[in-house]
Amino acid sequence: MESEGSFWNRRDFLKVGGTSAAALGMVGAKAATAQEHAGQTAMPADTPYPKLSIITPYSPEKLAFAAQAGYEGVVLTPSPNFNPDLSDSAIDQVLAVARNAGIRIISIEFFGPNHTDPDAGKRATANAEFVRALEFCHRLGCKFVGTFSGGMPGASMEDQAKAFADVFNGKYLPVCEKLDVSMGWENYPNVGNFASIPAAMQAVFNLVPSKRLGLEFDPSHFVRQYIDPISVAWQFKDRILAVHAKDTEIIQPVLQQVGIHGHGWWRYRIPGQGIVNWPEFLTVLLQIQFKGGIAVEHEDEFWDAPHSGNLPDFPQQRKDGFILARRFLGQYLPGRLA
Repeated sequence: MESEGSFWNRRDFLKVGGTSAAALGMVGAKAATAQEHAGQTAMPADTPYPKLSIITPYSPEKLAFAAQAGYEGVVLTPSPNFNPDLSDSAIDQVLAVARNAGIRIISIEFFGPNHTDPDAGKRATANAEFVRALEFCHRLGCKFVGTFSGGMPGASMEDQAKAFADVFNGKYLPVCEKLDVSMGWENYPNVGNFASIPAAMQAVFNLVPSKRLGLEFDPSHFVRQYIDPISVAWQFKDRILAVHAKDTEIIQPVLQQVGIHGHGWWRYRIPGQGIVNWPEFLTVLLQIQFKGGIAVEHEDEFWDAPHSGNLPDFPQQRKDGFILARRFLGQYLPGRLA
């Protein structure tokens, strides 16, 4: 972990130096704009490397920004204008918008259903809803759906692992194989996502031989649990199907006062402004020849504007965060290649 002083020095350099993220990203944005004026809005060339992306609700403006900022893809979240109820013509329109922007839809997120709801009726409804999400993924031409592992409050880890494995093996795997798609859960710790620690992950994978079930790996969630994300990545290298790029800052002065059971001692940051060791983590992905999406999940209040989530376009403050994240990750990955 980096020292508190080194973190604050880096952030103060960005803030006090008077250099905005928009200015830092100006060269890349101008290059993207020049390509558009030249009529070169083709999709990014496929590469043997991970695909730098952003997680975002769907809108033409947000897809256009992702391409202009130098990202190769987007990971889309459900919304009233982007969900499994879309008609074929509406899906064709979404795909046309992505093509015109020159951006690839990498995958979709679908965290709502509790796959292992203790109520049998609610569980059946959740399972049917998620099957529709897998079908939606296929209709979009994607290969992966991100989700949670489900939750059964009060049940043991072993019982929850068996319940989730049974649902996947019995209901989701046949659909995944038929449609040639995969699914995986993000390791976000909450009651609706029991398998957020390595022991629970292993308990699930012991019962699920198919590699169509894996992880949507987010190193930031391990950091705030004092679990080494690099070790976990090596442990489950064969099950990493998607990646969230998010960092975590540990605020030592607060931690020393409130302890790990207190509040306010950690917060999410954009990549490079927390304590994740990104060169080591990305080395794991390169070693295993991971070619999926590394999607920036922007939850950093330093580079955002409050109450702007429903706007058709990102406010400039949020764009600054995505631009900075792209510039940082671009040190280690090639990004868009002609």
